[in-house]
Amino acid sequence: MLDFRPPLESPALIWYVNLVLPLYMKLKLHDTRVTIADGALERFAKLKGKHAMICPNHSNRHDPQVVGMFARAAGEHFNFVAAREVFDYDNGANGWWLQHLGVYSVVRGAADRESFKTTRRILSEGRKKLVLFPEGELSRQNDTVMPLESGAAQMAFWAMQDMEKNGAKIGPGDDEKTVYIQPIAMKYTYPYDVSSSLRETLKTLENKLGIVSPEDFSFYNRMRALAEKMLGTIEKEYGISANGQPALGMNERLKALRRHILNNLARILEIELPKDARDLECVRVLRNKLDDFIFEDEKKMTEYERHVHEEKQRVYKSYYRDLNRVVTFICIYDGYVTEHMAQERSSDVIERMEIEIFDGDPTIKGPREIIIDVGEAIDLSVYYADLKKEKKATIAKVTDLIFSEISTMLAKLDTGRTHRFIDAKTLV
Repeated sequence: MLDFRPPLESPALIWYVNLVLPLYMKLKLHDTRVTIADGALERFAKLKGKHAMICPNHSNRHDPQVVGMFARAAGEHFNFVAAREVFDYDNGANGWWLQHLGVYSVVRGAADRESFKTTRRILSEGRKKLVLFPEGELSRQNDTVMPLESGAAQMAFWAMQDMEKNGAKIGPGDDEKTVYIQPIAMKYTYPYDVSSSLRETLKTLENKLGIVSPEDFSFYNRMRALAEKMLGTIEKEYGISANGQPALGMNERLKALRRHILNNLARILEIELPKDARDLECVRVLRNKLDDFIFEDEKKMTEYERHVHEEKQRVYKSYYRDLNRVVTFICIYDGYVTEHMAQERSSDVIERMEIEIFDGDPTIKGPREIIIDVGEAIDLSVYYADLKKEKKATIAKVTDLIFSEISTMLAKLDTGRTHRFIDAKTLV
């Protein structure tokens, strides 16, 4: 397994990043601005000095910077946990920055004892709040939340157990101890008209796929044509017969493709998928299996064993792309795309297509405003007695509460704001 990267906070670096972060958001992220909903900072201030885990939705690759802007506004600095592999980006330079900003690593799906120990310590000490994205995956869907992993609730309860072992009395009172989970919702919006940028990207994608759309085609019909061509190409690549497929609805074809990819990888990796499990759960099981092999400790291997292992690693790493495709086709489905789509949802779909077709990060379509709201904090002491009786059910209950709170806030943030619709003449 990859070596653990602990937090190595540098006060000077943290001060500097806080100072330049607004400028970075403006210049490097195409004038990305953060707006905090009315009353959100006041609700968050109730947790001052408390043991707390912050759980935001994770729809965009710039979420950490956005949370950083929120921390700046709240007058606090947070610890973050991030996937171990991101610490190796840019020949390790990315990892240096992350660690000195208080970020530490976790190998997803593995028994990463050092990471778990650090999480429990940060939460039980309560000196700083910890940010953990409970979806576990970058969803790239701005309107909805993917099913959450149970790790956030589990870690928080472990921290409470550590506090109790150290003599703390668990409870909600001033003289008692608890851990709070603070759901946060982040809504990415385009406050200005970015339809020209969306159409330009759409044209680039059409050229890449060899599609010539009639001049009178709507934006929606052009996206449908792109989706059909992309789906047909992928079906062919995976050996799924086109006979009879067009007669199926797009959602049925997407479902068949997802199951084909998942079952094929399960066969290759010699693993049995959980019975009746959701596709996303299967993705997580398979990704963990890949991680176990790819990040296997090579220190005790002979030179020849390392050589053979590295050869197989290269093959296994290609399977991450397959799993990413499954996640894409879970998040983007027929019905997510409608005749009159707001700019943000149109961008969600186009960004997915950019990632698939260009195999890289999507472009930012224009100046963005991210609206942040803070939900009601979940006091885990309320559920602590239940945890001792029904551990699995209690963790699931808390996880569902986090999901519900974030989903409710996202829907609320969409109400009352101005929506710009593609191919529509009016704003709603």
